Amino acid sequence: MDGAQGGMLMTEGPAIDTTVTLMPTTAVDGAPASWHTGTVRSWTAGAAGLVVTSHVSATPDTVEALDGQRVWVSTDAGGADGVTPHAVFQAVAQAHRDDELALTGVMLLASETRRAAVRAPVAVTAHLTTADGVADVRTIDYSRTGMRIEGAADVPAHGELEVDLELGDGLEVHARGEVLRVDQESGEAVVRFVELEESAAQVLERSVLSELARQSRG
Repeated sequence: MDGAQGGMLMTEGPAIDTTVTLMPTTAVDGAPASWHTGTVRSWTAGAAGLVVTSHVSATPDTVEALDGQRVWVSTDAGGADGVTPHAVFQAVAQAHRDDELALTGVMLLASETRRAAVRAPVAVTAHLTTADGVADVRTIDYSRTGMRIEGAADVPAHGELEVDLELGDGLEVHARGEVLRVDQESGEAVVRFVELEESAAQVLERSVLSELARQSRG
């Protein structure tokens, strides 16, 4: 696709060959659909930067599975410690070739400096189990790689804990986490997930993207 067609090149968008995660927005036969991955071949946006058209290279199986579906698209950070701008948008996927999808949609998150995964700023209950006992706290934000919580002044820094997150609609996700840091003054803490089943990671990713979509609608 010619990068000049459909608008101005989105300079904040991902570079060519950036890995993207593609996840259907709806369940298939009552079960959450699995995510897929691809790589960016082109990325353009309208003058306001809200409507995006992207061509993504993917396997023939991915192209067949996602053709005609509405999907969430989010870029990959490329490394657990990398900090780079990312974009997240909701799009309709159409097979362009047997190894390429054309994606057209509206931005949920135009640009965010984040770590390994996109996060949702939302408060849900997190049950923490440490060597010292059990505590209930609230999240400030969360992603499939970790969470930021409040009310955690008594949580020991650098320790491991068990986390049960209540995401709503009867969904609960379990993970083993590591406390990276605790701010004693504000009571906020950062927890990185060190053990998380793939199915739980997909539930978290879907919850994050659903929340971003809800917030973008106001």
